[in-house]
Amino acid sequence: MSAFVVRFPDGSREFLYPERPLEVGDAVWHDGTRYHVIHVTEDAGRDVLTVTVEPEADSLGHMLGSEEGALVLSPVVD
Repeated sequence: MSAFVVRFPDGSREFLYPERPLEVGDAVWHDGTRYHVIHVTEDAGRDVLTVTVEPEADSLGHMLGSEEGALVLSPVVD
């Protein structure tokens, strides 16, 4: 797989595939917001990974280290 689809609360976007597959519980960073992965499915027929995320809850720790430990997503360029 060279790309995967992430379903954000405000819509889906396609990204370049990271070095390792995303798993439930992973943290990702996109457009200034930290999200956590809540669901991952693979469509074997189309070889597409679909990842559903939701924003991390705001907390003091979140505000101090938003990117720490999170994968930064790279959008697919058309």
